[in-house]
Amino acid sequence: MLGSYICRQCRARPSRRLVPVRTPQWQSRATFLSLRTPKSKEDAEPTQTTEQPAAQHQSEGAPDRYQDGPSIQYPYRGNHPQEGRAGRYSRLVLDDTERRTQPPPTHSGSAEEAATDGLGPVTSLESEMSYTEYIKSALSRGKVGQAWKSFEHNYTSRDCKALTEPSLRDAALLEDGKLFLQLLNAVNSAFCKGLKNVAVKPTAVLFKFEQLGIARSEYWSRQTIAYLTYQAIHAVNDTTKKPNRDLPSLLLELLSVWRLFFQCMGPKGDSLEVISTEWQLPAAESLADSFAGKNFGMRLQEYHPKYKGNNTLGFCAVYLFTISEALNSDETLQQQAAPLLQFLAKLLADAHVDHILNFVEQSKTLNELPVEVLRQIKKEIGVVRHTAMTMIGSKGEFWGGDEAANLEAFYLKRIARAVLSSTSTLRLESLWKQVEHDYTPRGQSTSIPPLIYNAFLSGFMKLAHSERSVDVWNHMIAHGVKPDMRSWVAVLDGCAKTRDLNGLNAMWSRMLSTGAEPDTYAWTARVNGLISLHQINSGLKALDEMGKRWMAAENIVTSPRSHGRKSKGVQNVSESSKAVNNCTKPQVQTINGAISALVKLRPDSLRRDKRVQTIQRILEWAGNFEIKPNTRTYNIMIKLYLQLRDYAQAFQVVRQMEQDGIESDIVTHIMLITAAFDLQKFDNLSAKEQTERIVSVFESIEASGIKMTDGVYGVAIDRLLKHYSNHGAVRVLVDHMIRRNLRPSSYVYTSLITDYFQQDPPAVAAMDSLVQQIFTDHKIPTDRLLFLRLIECYAALGEVGKMMSVLAKMSKDGRLLQWDALTNVVKALVEDGDMERARAIVRDVERGEGVAKGGVTGGAAQGRVFSYTVHKLGIRMEERMGDFMSQDHAPKASDEEAQDEAPIPHASNVQDVDYGAVEQEEDVHGFLTDEPEREPRYGRV
Repeated sequence: MLGSYICRQCRARPSRRLVPVRTPQWQSRATFLSLRTPKSKEDAEPTQTTEQPAAQHQSEGAPDRYQDGPSIQYPYRGNHPQEGRAGRYSRLVLDDTERRTQPPPTHSGSAEEAATDGLGPVTSLESEMSYTEYIKSALSRGKVGQAWKSFEHNYTSRDCKALTEPSLRDAALLEDGKLFLQLLNAVNSAFCKGLKNVAVKPTAVLFKFEQLGIARSEYWSRQTIAYLTYQAIHAVNDTTKKPNRDLPSLLLELLSVWRLFFQCMGPKGDSLEVISTEWQLPAAESLADSFAGKNFGMRLQEYHPKYKGNNTLGFCAVYLFTISEALNSDETLQQQAAPLLQFLAKLLADAHVDHILNFVEQSKTLNELPVEVLRQIKKEIGVVRHTAMTMIGSKGEFWGGDEAANLEAFYLKRIARAVLSSTSTLRLESLWKQVEHDYTPRGQSTSIPPLIYNAFLSGFMKLAHSERSVDVWNHMIAHGVKPDMRSWVAVLDGCAKTRDLNGLNAMWSRMLSTGAEPDTYAWTARVNGLISLHQINSGLKALDEMGKRWMAAENIVTSPRSHGRKSKGVQNVSESSKAVNNCTKPQVQTINGAISALVKLRPDSLRRDKRVQTIQRILEWAGNFEIKPNTRTYNIMIKLYLQLRDYAQAFQVVRQMEQDGIESDIVTHIMLITAAFDLQKFDNLSAKEQTERIVSVFESIEASGIKMTDGVYGVAIDRLLKHYSNHGAVRVLVDHMIRRNLRPSSYVYTSLITDYFQQDPPAVAAMDSLVQQIFTDHKIPTDRLLFLRLIECYAALGEVGKMMSVLAKMSKDGRLLQWDALTNVVKALVEDGDMERARAIVRDVERGEGVAKGGVTGGAAQGRVFSYTVHKLGIRMEERMGDFMSQDHAPKASDEEAQDEAPIPHASNVQDVDYGAVEQEEDVHGFLTDEPEREPRYGRV
C-alpha cells in the first residue's frame, strides 16, 4: 500500500518522463572489465558490455564522430540487463517498452544481403535497433541501399505492423514523415550522383510511398521533381565539375517521375498496382482549342486534381518544355517525352506565364546559378508561348516542318473560331495584339503574313467593326505587305455586311486600278453585296459585266490571226505562244451569291413575283455559260418557297433535285424538318410517337451518309418545346447528340430558357440551374441572343439580382446589347427601387462606356423607345445623349440584325498609313474564375 503508484497515462507515455543521466560515465577503451573465467556463449550473452557493440559499430566504417573519443552509455537503451538493475519505476518502463516492441524488429540488412551491396555485415547493435533507428543509422553512414532494403522488408503494406503498431522509438522518427523524407532525399541524391551501389530510383520510392499511403505533397514537387529539374539545369549548362549522373539517364528518370505524378494525381489516379509505362494524359488533339483561363498553372491543375499545384511545379513543367531540343536529341528520350511535350504545348499556347517568371526572380536556388544561365532560362520562358504555338501549328504536326507555316496555321484557326463564336471583337482584338507581339522580333519590324492580315480584315468586317478593318488594312500597307485578291475580297465582303455601299464601290474601283483581275470570289462578293444593299439592277449589271469580260477575252483567244499586218490569212502560231484568257468565267458560286442575296431581302422590299422573276432570269443567264445548279442552288430555292409559304412549290424543287441526281445535305434536311413542323405533321401524335418519329427521321438521315450537326437537333428541340412542350423527346434528342459527340448549341439552350419561362408558373429553379451550368462550364457554347433572352426573362420575373449577373457577364465578355434589353433592365431596376444602378446604366449608354462600350444594336427606333422610357421613369439624361444617338456615333450592329440602321465609317477612307498603337484593353478570362477582379461597376449582385 505504501509502494509508489504510476497511473496508466504515465505508463502509456513513459518516454516524456525519462530523466537522462546528468553525468555520463566516461570509460577508456583500456578499461579493465573482468578477470573471471569466461562463461559459455549462452551465459555470456546476457552480460555483454556496452563497449562491444560500440567497437563493432566502429568497424563498420562509421563517421568520425563514432570513432574518436570514449563511448557513451545511454540508460534504458534496448533490452540490456547489464546496464544496471532495473528499479521499481524502470521495470515498469522496460516492461511497457518490451510489450510495444514484441516481437523484436527484423531487418533485411542481414550479412548476406549487405554483402551483395558491398556494405559489410550487420552488427549486433544494428540487429537490435527498431525499424526506424536502423534506417536512420544506415542513412547516417551513407548506406542508402541497405536503408531502402530494410524499409522494403518491414514496410510492406498499409496495414503492416511497422505502420500500425510502431514502437515508441519508431513513433518519434515517423512523426511528420521526417524519416521517409530523409530516405527519399538520400535516394534522390544518390541517383543524381550516379552511385552504382544504389539500385533504387526516385520513381520507385515515390510509388512505394503512394502505395503505403505515407507520401506527402512536398515529396513530389519540392523534394523530387524540383530537385531533379535543378540537377538537369546543371547538367544541361555544365555548371559543375562534380561527377554527376549523365544527362540522358537523368532526363529519363525525370520523365518517369512526371509520368508517375500524373498516374497518381490525375483524374483516374486510383490504380497503384504497378507503375504505368503509359502517360495518363489526354491526347493533345482531344484537348480544348481554348481554355477558360489564361494562367498556365490553372490549366495544368485541371489534369492533376488530386494535387494542389504551385509555382515550383509550374516552373519545372515549363522548363522541361523549354529543353525539348535536348529531349529530341535522343531517340529513346524523344519517344518517352513526346506525349508530355505535346500536352504541355497545348496548355502553354496563348497562356500567361508571368507567375513563372516571378518565381524565377524570387527563387534563391535559381538565383545561385551563373548569371548567363539564369538569363537564358528567363529568355526561354519569356518566349515559351510562341514556341508552343509553333509546335502545334497545323493538324497535330508537333515536330519538324516549317515553324512559320505552323504558327500561321495556328493563328488562322484561332481567328476563325473567334469570329464564329463571338458577337464582339474583344477576342479578336486580343488575338491581334498577340499576333503583333509574336511577329515582331526584338529590334525588327513586324512581319505578319498576308493570310493572317486577310483573316483579320474579314473577321472585323463580319463582326461589324469596319473601322478596325481599316486599321488592319493601313497596318498592312505601312509594313510593305501588298494586298492580294483575298485581301480585296475580305474588304468587299465586309463593306457589304456593314452596309457600306460607297465603300463597296470605292474598294472595287481601287482594286481594278491596281491592275488586279477579279477572281470568282471577288465577283461573288461584288454581286452579292450590291443586291443585298437593294441595288438589284447594279448587281445584275455587275453579273452581266463579268460574263461580257470573259466572252471578249475568249473571242480574242479563239479568233484567227493574220500572217502580216495587212494579210487576212490564217497565221500559224505555236501552242506555247497562243493567248490565254485570264478573265474569270462565271461560275455557280457567283450565281448562288446573287440568288441568295435576293432570297434574304425583306418581303416588303421586293414583291414575290418580282423576286421569283429575277431569280429565273439569273438562272436562265447562267445556262448560257453551261452553269449547272448544285446542292446549294437548290437549297436556296427551297428556302425561298418555304419563306413564301408555298410548300407545294418547295417540295416540287425537292423532287426536281432528286431527278437531276443532286444529293441533299444537312441544310436540306433542316429545312424539310422545319416544314414538317410548320405543316403540323406531328399534331396527331402522342408524345411517345413524336419522339419515335423524329428519332427515325434522324436515323434515316444518318443512314444516307450525311453527318449530323447540332443545327438539325436544335431545330427539332425548339419546335418540340414551342409547339408541344415535349420534354421527354428533348431529353432523348440530347442523349442522341451526346452519343454522337455533339454538344447542344446556344440555340438549344435559348429554347430551353424560353420554355422554362413560358411554363405556368415559370420554372425559375430550372432556369437558375441551367444558367449556373452555362456560367461554370466554359465548354458550353453561348451567344448574345442567349444572354439577351436571359435578361428579358429575369427582368419580367422581377429577378433583378440574377438579371444583373447576366448583364455583368455580357459586359465582361464584351457582347453587344440591344436597346430593348437595356429598356427592360432599366425598368426592372426602377421597379425594384434601385435608382442608383438604373442611372449608372443610362450614364453608360450616354457616354458609350461600360455596358455600352462596343455600342448598342437594335436600330434608331428602339433607341428612341429607350430614351422615352428613361425620361418617363424620371431619370435625367445628359445632353450628349443626342450625340450618341446620331448617325456619326451610331451603335455597331451584328452581322444579321439591324444592319441598315447602324451606319459605320466608310471603307473609302482607307489611307496608306500605319494605324498607330492599339489601345490596351483589360484581359477577359471568363466567368467565375479564381483570379481577383475589380469591383463590378454596378455593385455585387
